Amino acid sequence: MNTVAGQTMKRSSIMKRLIVVVAILTMAGCWPRSSGDDKSQYFATANGSVELRFPAGWHKARGDNPYDLQCFSANEGMTTGVFQFAKTDLAEGAISHKLLEQQVNDLRSKRENFKILEDEQVVRLKDKTLTTVVYSGEKDSSRYYYRFTLVEFTENPEILLVVLQVSIPSSWAKDKPIHEEITKSARIRSEETPRRS
Repeated sequence: MNTVAGQTMKRSSIMKRLIVVVAILTMAGCWPRSSGDDKSQYFATANGSVELRFPAGWHKARGDNPYDLQCFSANEGMTTGVFQFAKTDLAEGAISHKLLEQQVNDLRSKRENFKILEDEQVVRLKDKTLTTVVYSGEKDSSRYYYRFTLVEFTENPEILLVVLQVSIPSSWAKDKPIHEEITKSARIRSEETPRRS
């Protein structure tokens, strides 16, 4: 009887340890990363009033470009371009959504086989509203996916962004969540926030 009781206790002890190990491993993935471990970086728009967070290895475009901010991934397989607008510059009665439409139509005029890939989606966060639509288009015998996002800030509705993000179709499943995190990170810089070019 002692042998059976001893084996039962031993199994019970092993099972408890296993449960503790599984719980620890499960919780390890739930802890927020400290900023010291996070290699992401913020880049500000040309006038410095807005910034977005990019993953490690991303860099700002060198040289002239039409954007208020343009960044490339480390392998330059993804790009994010940011246009910044002031709501007061819109025509009387114009809605901010027109800015998104204008950017889509501008690119449509420069691409072939420009077709909607993902219908417009609106995501309302605590500090901003993101309106996103994705198209596919062709240029120079290559196909690309173009993700357009209108960013409207709750704390300062005067500032508007249209973000254009580009990836190749074969990388879309991997790239899309990165693009989403970049647009979600858009924030108005406070006076206390040090400039991170």
